[in-house]
Amino acid sequence: MNCKGTLVAQTERLNIRKVTLAEAFFILELVNDPDWIRHIGDRNIHNQADAREFIENGPFVSYQQNGYGLYVFCDNRKNRPMGICGMLKRPFLDHPNIGYAILPAFRRRGLTLEACNGVLQADCKRLGLKTVHAMISAENTQSINLIERLGFKYTKIVQHQAEDTMLFTYSK
Repeated sequence: MNCKGTLVAQTERLNIRKVTLAEAFFILELVNDPDWIRHIGDRNIHNQADAREFIENGPFVSYQQNGYGLYVFCDNRKNRPMGICGMLKRPFLDHPNIGYAILPAFRRRGLTLEACNGVLQADCKRLGLKTVHAMISAENTQSINLIERLGFKYTKIVQHQAEDTMLFTYSK
């Protein structure tokens, strides 16, 4: 599968662009990764049709309503989708929230950090954002380390009612 959506940012190793319906297979694999389910939550996406609906009702709606959303990041040589990264609008936050996930085969190479840097630079400049939040489950130490490397600072704990979990809130 090639990365052929609207380009949002490029880094040394990555092309970051808007997700397309052609990535339903990739979204299906990503959201069913055990780490996604543990740290982000089960989205009940069990087939390609569910994945397309997730794309249509999530990223597509966010692009239209907010001017930002989740983007796919791909290796700029092999052009394979590896993860997602982007801004999310949370009704209980006053500023966008950065979110990200990567397939297990591509972890521990600095790719998520690189994607987050690319998205932060592109979206903060394009949208004039002065503040961005990050919401992380308390036990997700890898994500906490990543967000701190990006320069985010811990601000508070939030009780997420829908999933009955404690989330650390970081801001930059």
